[in-house]
Amino acid sequence: MRSSLAYLCLLSFPLLATTAVNMQEKTLYASFLVLFNCVAMALFFLQFPLVGRLKGVGVFANINWSMFLHRRVGKWLAVIFLLHPVLILAPRFLVSFDTGMESLVAAVQARQLLTGIIAWLALLLWVLLAVLRDRLSMSYEVWRLTHVLGFVGIAALATLHVTTVGSHGQYETWFNGLWWSLFALSVGIVAYNYLVKPRALQAHPFTLVGVEPVSSRDWQLTIEQPAGADFDFEPGQFVWLNTDAAGAGKDHPFSIASSRASLPRLSFLIRGLGDFTRTLDQLQVGQQVYVDGPYGSISLADASRASAILLIAGGAGIGPLLSMVRGLAEQGDARPVRLIYGNGQLDQMVLQDEIATLETQMPDFRQQLACLQACDRAGVYQGVIDRSVIERTMGSQAPANWVVYLCGPEAMITAASASLKDIGVPRRNVHYEQLSF
Repeated sequence: MRSSLAYLCLLSFPLLATTAVNMQEKTLYASFLVLFNCVAMALFFLQFPLVGRLKGVGVFANINWSMFLHRRVGKWLAVIFLLHPVLILAPRFLVSFDTGMESLVAAVQARQLLTGIIAWLALLLWVLLAVLRDRLSMSYEVWRLTHVLGFVGIAALATLHVTTVGSHGQYETWFNGLWWSLFALSVGIVAYNYLVKPRALQAHPFTLVGVEPVSSRDWQLTIEQPAGADFDFEPGQFVWLNTDAAGAGKDHPFSIASSRASLPRLSFLIRGLGDFTRTLDQLQVGQQVYVDGPYGSISLADASRASAILLIAGGAGIGPLLSMVRGLAEQGDARPVRLIYGNGQLDQMVLQDEIATLETQMPDFRQQLACLQACDRAGVYQGVIDRSVIERTMGSQAPANWVVYLCGPEAMITAASASLKDIGVPRRNVHYEQLSF
């Protein structure tokens, strides 16, 4: 809630600034367009800090919220900007079709509008690249660099267009300074993440001490922090790992699976899904690994007043939830703790011997496996993680007494969240992390 309010305050700043600008007479519709476009530009510039890994800035510290908002706002921005020329030309077409066409041709031929036209076309292309990301035969690293640099270019063109053609820019020089300042801040965030931060990470590299398969599709990667490093985390958080040269644009987000007691070592459970994760067997023990983090706002502190804790993991989502289970075990937590762990098939379940040991050591911890593929093992729920298996696992405890943590694919989180709502678990008691950035 606080992040949302702070975000709205930042969004309103450019809008409020328009009230200080003296403009010539304009129609109500023209006034609406000016305000509408100012809000759209403010939303556009706020897209950069949302994905800027600014964990020291409160409003952007919750990276799950930030990424969700980045995607949601991005879709609306695409619609708004693509409608921009339509809204401007609409009154002309309402006069007559010929008048509208004359204005359209004049706009296309006007040299001063060239930056806006190029920005509009580039935006259309880059939005398509974002929407079709999973269908493109393009590595994640190349896609991300293309995405960032492309939108920096679009921001430059849009800012130039606003300050040379936009109504406010024609009347107040200081207002142009506001937009160029926002552009400079946006570029500064990108430069910090791609140029400045990597140098800091190079000064304190971690060391790879182990990489081994732990299921038919998953690997356990273990690294050790350098002596004297001041690294700490909360169970449920994640880091960006780079096994190449720091700053090469090849960092990937992975949740920490170990507990704080394992420091100075960190372990990760990684599923071989993408270009990088399919090459984990090529890593060499002893090589340097660069760590940016930790990030994420999921914390066991959210469950401090809960009577029971439910953890729901789908596939690779077991990592941060296993970190929580390990942390709870080390604290000797006596509350009911339940883990629902879903996968396509049984041989994809990781570290089952350790989890079985935790079941015997912890006062009230139980695991419920769920498999899409039928298996002979007793007690395994066949099917997706749905209301039936959730209710069965929670038992007689009142739904309102549970705090729930979810981690896994977006479809699983969406379905499980709906089931929890139907069961009666309050929305404020449900915390999640999606495996997509």
